[in-house]
Amino acid sequence: MIVVGRGEPPQWVWVSAERVERMRARSAVAGLPVTGLALVSGIVLVAVGLTVPSARSPINVIGVVVAGIGAFWVLLSGLSLVSARSCARDAYVDVNGVRLVRRLLGVWWGGAIFCALVAGFAEVMTLNVKTRPVPFTVGSAVYLALLALLVVLGGVAFFTARRVLRVG
Repeated sequence: MIVVGRGEPPQWVWVSAERVERMRARSAVAGLPVTGLALVSGIVLVAVGLTVPSARSPINVIGVVVAGIGAFWVLLSGLSLVSARSCARDAYVDVNGVRLVRRLLGVWWGGAIFCALVAGFAEVMTLNVKTRPVPFTVGSAVYLALLALLVVLGGVAFFTARRVLRVG
């Protein structure tokens, strides 16, 4: 027997086979692009974040590291959405597994939001230093846009799971 969550056995509930196929297909259709975009945007985010003019500041370097962690949370969100397909088989859905995936996606999206806010705050604060002003460049704009993209991707995974992985 597979144990899910807090030691609770899987609770399989019957739903129509069409619904199960729709759950499996939509989880993959949304989860795979989120996973790929999170991986690519995380790499680009760190590369751009370390080349902006404010990268000389240690605060900004910490912000870039935190942004990389945020990209990791979004990557986990996409992978969780893809792996949620295993909670729906034949004409049955594992209610405990679906609940766990939906909770984890909420936590990981919250972590991505927090990381994006911290990294964005670090970038804006290093741009506004009065002793040594740093110009706002296209790289800074791309960096901030990629931070916003992380939040959007996490939201896509979360709201897709809320809509698709509903049993009742």
